[in-house]
Amino acid sequence: MKRKLLIIAAIMCCAALITTGTIAYFTAQDTAQNRITSGNVAIVIHEVGDDGEPFTDVVDVVPGDNVTKVVTVENTGANPVWVRVAVEYVVNLVEGAVSEFDGEELSFDFNTTDWTYSEGYYYYNSILEPGATTTALFNTVSFNIELGNEYMNSVAVIDVNAYATQSANNGATVLEAQGWPEP
Repeated sequence: MKRKLLIIAAIMCCAALITTGTIAYFTAQDTAQNRITSGNVAIVIHEVGDDGEPFTDVVDVVPGDNVTKVVTVENTGANPVWVRVAVEYVVNLVEGAVSEFDGEELSFDFNTTDWTYSEGYYYYNSILEPGATTTALFNTVSFNIELGNEYMNSVAVIDVNAYATQSANNGATVLEAQGWPEP
């Protein structure tokens, strides 16, 4: 009986080895390697003066003056993008001076045809293709005619910050776009 069990066990082991060899014979392994390259998003802000040259600091401005400052954004990346721009300014008065016009010292001739204002940003209404430049966000900065002597020797600082996000698969309009860089 023991001998029968031993013979049966030996036959089963041989069958297992033959089956495993057969299964191994019918299997195969392969590795596929794919490379997926993403594009890039890059923009540049252009600010030019009335002479078409890059905007430089302006001195000796008086109330009622209009200063030409044309602000556009160029897509220097490889992919189409949505663009938004934040414009902020501060007027630094000389020490001890007090302002009556907080937030009304300057005004801008914003282009509301091609740009839409929403929640602190001006959004360019069209997709900006690679190599293309937006229409001007604004062309002129105006100084309030009613600014008084407290503004003598003051300095106005205008900050223009532009942001871009991919337009592909990212909303039907600029206001629906997501993934904006944090300021």
